[in-house]
Amino acid sequence: MTVVALGRYRVVRPPGPHYSMLGSIRAIRQLQPNGFFDAVRRDHPRIAYVRFGSEHAYLFFEPDLVRTLLVDAGRATTKGRALQRSKELLGEGLLTSEGELHRRQRHLVQPAFHAARIANYAEIMCEEARLLSGAWRHGACVDMGPEMSRLTLRIVGRALFGTELREDDIATVSHALGTFLARFRLLMLPGAAVIGRIPTRGNLRLRRARADLDALIYRLIAEHRASGDTGDLLSMLLLTGEMSDKQVRDEALTLMLAGHETTANALTWAWLLLTGDRANASRLHREVDALSGPPEPGDLDALPFTKAVIAESMRLYPPAWALGRRTTEPLTVDEYTIPAGALVTTSQWVLHRDDRWWGDATVFRPGRWINADGRFDETAPGAPRGAYFPFAAGRRVCVGESFAWTEAVLVLATLAQNWAATALPETSMETRPAVTLRPAGGAPLRLRYRT
Repeated sequence: MTVVALGRYRVVRPPGPHYSMLGSIRAIRQLQPNGFFDAVRRDHPRIAYVRFGSEHAYLFFEPDLVRTLLVDAGRATTKGRALQRSKELLGEGLLTSEGELHRRQRHLVQPAFHAARIANYAEIMCEEARLLSGAWRHGACVDMGPEMSRLTLRIVGRALFGTELREDDIATVSHALGTFLARFRLLMLPGAAVIGRIPTRGNLRLRRARADLDALIYRLIAEHRASGDTGDLLSMLLLTGEMSDKQVRDEALTLMLAGHETTANALTWAWLLLTGDRANASRLHREVDALSGPPEPGDLDALPFTKAVIAESMRLYPPAWALGRRTTEPLTVDEYTIPAGALVTTSQWVLHRDDRWWGDATVFRPGRWINADGRFDETAPGAPRGAYFPFAAGRRVCVGESFAWTEAVLVLATLAQNWAATALPETSMETRPAVTLRPAGGAPLRLRYRT
């Protein structure tokens, strides 16, 4: 415990490692960001204070503290460093905006994710998954990451934007997002705003990628203005009359990127986990084979184990693996007072894999999510509230959570009816954490048609 003077106040800080600016960069590089969180939690299992140069950071590692941060103190915080840096690409979209702007935009977007609309989107999800299933070939080697990304982008394009995205559109989005994620660690450094203005090769690539995304989104906006109301989310945003094209661009781009990237990651990790687990893959196949035909939206209740596979995949490899908040007023936790302006961070990666909350915490065991009646049940594992939060919690919980669950379950069930996959020599479970958690070496797998 450290006591320091802060103006007229004495601040009691929890223990934790102290790094110089270069030392913090070196520590995170050596361990990877998720490994760094693991290392701090081992010595400080509840709360830790870390000084990164001029940045004061508090790390929360227990479920009740997650609830304190995301639910109880939600209105006394703003987004953390990662999403603030994401404004470089997303602008003031729903994921990055704050205060009254965020409340207004969420109110405008929320109707697009009501249950009746999700049911309509589910038809598109099944249809696009069947198209991909029909295009795969027995014995082909694929990188499952780009396969799932293209699929979820097509679904988002049709469901939320009423648009059949062209192959060059999909390539534009994939390249731009990959460029941004590759530069993300640099964007997180102190002085990133100044560094980003230097015309280096990497910065020029990022600017070109952003310009390509702008061209795509503004083209979609122009097409919707010309065609009138088509009943999709983009039409809803334009019809409000309250938003400039720049604000529509920010919201549309946020929903396009966030609406496909996290689900694609969840599906990719699910394929990788099933590839190495014959028993659970067989159980999944038995469930989808018991359907009367290809999965339909009405089959969701008949797919509890498929949903359990997705839930367990997001537990072990959460697409959003860490999140942070910046305090706007003092926050009292235990005997500590966290001052306004501090960075408070927690990690799905750490809490989802903590043996204190999960039996066999690092073991892929989808059955933990199935209750005695054979139904999917989020309470079945017995973990406390706050130990599992793949979509965050509180007032900033993901607006598209229901969309993502429906999509992931129906897509996996549709593809698994006809296909299994086997690992290749280069297949690995190593992670590449940036804003999202991707496989470090991709997800190379060999497709096997199930007769």
